[in-house]
Amino acid sequence: MSYDTEHVRNAGDTPGMITGIPTFAELLENPSLASLYTSIRRSGTTTGPELVETTTVSKKTVYDYLHKLEQAGLISKVDHDSRTAVYTAEKFELTLTVRETEVSITPALIEVIAQQNEYPAIERVLEDHGIVTFALAYDLVKAHNKRDVTIRQIASLADLSSGTAYDLVEAIYSILDLGDDESGPTTYTPDDFDEVESDLLEEFDDK
Repeated sequence: MSYDTEHVRNAGDTPGMITGIPTFAELLENPSLASLYTSIRRSGTTTGPELVETTTVSKKTVYDYLHKLEQAGLISKVDHDSRTAVYTAEKFELTLTVRETEVSITPALIEVIAQQNEYPAIERVLEDHGIVTFALAYDLVKAHNKRDVTIRQIASLADLSSGTAYDLVEAIYSILDLGDDESGPTTYTPDDFDEVESDLLEEFDDK
């Protein structure tokens, strides 16, 4: 029999033990850990030796990270008959609500955060503005790719400088391979830019 309570939903008959909550937080702060998780997620299945060959951290660190991610339930072994453990990444969504502001941490967000060492704009936004602003900006950049918002609007809605907003758009375009050419994000500005910004925010809330 499954059950839902105020704090737990979709747990099934035997809810699993989640012991690695700090690991979720570390994914936001440790690009190497985030990158390892992302590598497993992208590959579908992989092994420790394969990760040692493709990552920049030491062999010991790779296996420490694998243990940490497995303990947190973020990865699991899928081939128990093999002499070498085969891992796959688990889907997750960690939702936090503070003072009525809700932010969801997902694998897609972690994929971008994992590249903060290569793209200083990502690290700058995370350090100076925090995860809520970064997640908002991430969603707005994807909306920009659909020409729903301008870079100027992203800067205004996320409270970023125009330069930081452009750098972040450029970084996320590159990581997610957005756009239809190699020229980078366009600064397309519609004639109705002066529309009320709160209406735009409400539109995203509705989605």
